[in-house]
Amino acid sequence: MDAVFRMALRARWLPRHLAMLVIVTAFSLLGRWQWDVSESQRGGLQNFLYAFQWWFMAGMVIYGWWRLLHDDVHGRRHADPVAATPTGPSLVTADDGAAWPAIARRVSTAELIDAQLAAAEDDDTDEELARYNEYLASLNRRSEPTR
Repeated sequence: MDAVFRMALRARWLPRHLAMLVIVTAFSLLGRWQWDVSESQRGGLQNFLYAFQWWFMAGMVIYGWWRLLHDDVHGRRHADPVAATPTGPSLVTADDGAAWPAIARRVSTAELIDAQLAAAEDDDTDEELARYNEYLASLNRRSEPTR
């Protein structure tokens, strides 16, 4: 908690604190106004529910402010895509029979599109689709950075 407090005292967080206070105050006052309107003769159930909606949004602003502060201190946790799969990483068999994890080699987008085009040529009967796919592949090859 001490690290969060020290982060909150940094100068770059001052505008965030002020924005949160202004927004929460405005939402709370709007909720109070909707509550008053719901109790008047012209008010009704809709105004009553709007009051709770404004207060709920104020709570969401406070949660978002706290979450940003917490993530800034502790860093955002990212899910591990390999650990998330139930069977673990898949294996790719090379030409020599050796098995390599699929995550060991990064494949460029152009290589994937070329492989898809090669596979599509075998069973592709729609020439217009083949021309369109070739056009997309050429655009992708042009946009790939030179290595």
